Amino acid sequence: MMRFVVFADFHYKKGMYAPTVGRDLMPIIERARSSGADMIIHAGDLCNDYFGSPELFDALLRNRYDIPVFGAYGNHELEGAGNTMEVVTPRLMNRPVVFGTPDGKFSPDVGYYHVDIDGYRFVFADTNYSLLDGEWVHNRPASWGAPKGAEYENSLGPAQLSWLDRVLTDAADRGLRCVVVSHAEFSGKNSPSPDADKVREIFRRVNEKRKTVILAINGHYHTDNLFNMDKISYFDCNTVKNGFWMPMEEQH
Repeated sequence: MMRFVVFADFHYKKGMYAPTVGRDLMPIIERARSSGADMIIHAGDLCNDYFGSPELFDALLRNRYDIPVFGAYGNHELEGAGNTMEVVTPRLMNRPVVFGTPDGKFSPDVGYYHVDIDGYRFVFADTNYSLLDGEWVHNRPASWGAPKGAEYENSLGPAQLSWLDRVLTDAADRGLRCVVVSHAEFSGKNSPSPDADKVREIFRRVNEKRKTVILAINGHYHTDNLFNMDKISYFDCNTVKNGFWMPMEEQH
C-alpha cells in the first residue's frame, strides 16, 4: 500500500504570509513520519521566494526523517528577485527524478518530471505555460502568473501534453498505477487549466488500454473538493494557512 502526505499553497515568504517553518511546516513532516508515509507531496505555491528562504528548504528537503519530497510548480514559484527555474526546479524535490527532457536529465527550461516508486508512477506537471505572440512560453523569472498579454494561462502547452501522453502510456505498458500532480486542475470543475479537456482525453485513452491513472491532485484554488469522473479521483487540495483566495484588492 502506498501512503503519502499531500499539501498545497503553503505560500511561505517571511514578512508577507502567515505560514512558518516551526508552527506550520514541521507538523506536516511529523504527520508524514507518524503515519508511515512513503513521501511528502506539495501541489505548488510552496514558497513565494525560493532564493530568499533557505530555512524552508533546510527543514523540508533535508527533513530529519529523510522522507522523500516531491512538488509541482505553482504560479507563484518564480516570484521574487533571483527566482529562476534553475534556482527553483532543484528545490522541488529531494530525490532523483526523470525530467521531461529528451535524456531525462535536469534542464533549467523544464520543470515537469516523473518518478517511479513501488509500482506507482507519480507525474508532476507544470501548468505555468501560456500563449504569447503565437509562442508557448513559461512564466518568467522574478514574476508570478503569465506574462502580460499572454493567453491560455495555466496551460501545459503542446510539448508537455505530448510528454504526458508518452509518460502515461509507458506506465500503462509497464503496469504502473499513476498519480498526476499539478497546480491548476484538470477535472474541468473549478476554473481549470485550459488544457483540462486534452488531459482528460489522455487519461481516458491510456485507461482504455489498462487501468493506469487513478488520481489527479491539484492546488491553486485554496478550496477542498473531490470529484470522481471515469473512475479517476480528482482531489483539489486546500491551502495550508490562507483560506479561500480573495481578490487582489482584499486582504488574504
